[in-house]
Amino acid sequence: MDNNDLFQNGQKLFVEGKHQESIDCFTKSIEISGKSELAFLSRGVAYLKLHKVDEAINDFSMVVKLNDSNFRAFFYRGMANMAKENYADAISDFDSAIKLQSDNGAAYFARGTSYANLGNMEEAEKNIRTALICSESTMQGFADHYGMFRTQFERARAFMTGESDAPQIYLTDKERNLVKKWLEDTSH
Repeated sequence: MDNNDLFQNGQKLFVEGKHQESIDCFTKSIEISGKSELAFLSRGVAYLKLHKVDEAINDFSMVVKLNDSNFRAFFYRGMANMAKENYADAISDFDSAIKLQSDNGAAYFARGTSYANLGNMEEAEKNIRTALICSESTMQGFADHYGMFRTQFERARAFMTGESDAPQIYLTDKERNLVKKWLEDTSH
């Protein structure tokens, strides 16, 4: 198999839910081609699916080293840092992602969730409001990974709705309902 076939096979296996097998293909592709930004990014996402967070962070960091303009590398590394409850690092990654795509609601929502988990409700509220202003279609990136980081998002949701003893984020009823709808739609 040549490098292109290995990479395409890795993508196919990933879509089929065969994440470890896709990692094996992406690894072979990297060994053949050297430093392939797309192969590292794809393997990192597969590692995330298997909850191999440190490996994912390493791959996303390699992508950033190869191309510091790769929005997805910063976004996914931020999600991986959230999984490790490294919220300050996650915020830094989401900051970088937002600098690259200032209209990405998923990045604002994830950054707001990270702020909420750190107890900074003012920044959490500001980011979540910005996410609500951004197109709902950009929330797909958030929806794709919600299940893996459900604990962090649920904790932030509890802050938003007053179900937690922590300070609340003050959103309007309309804003709260939209956030609730996003979370319900992504939990299925």
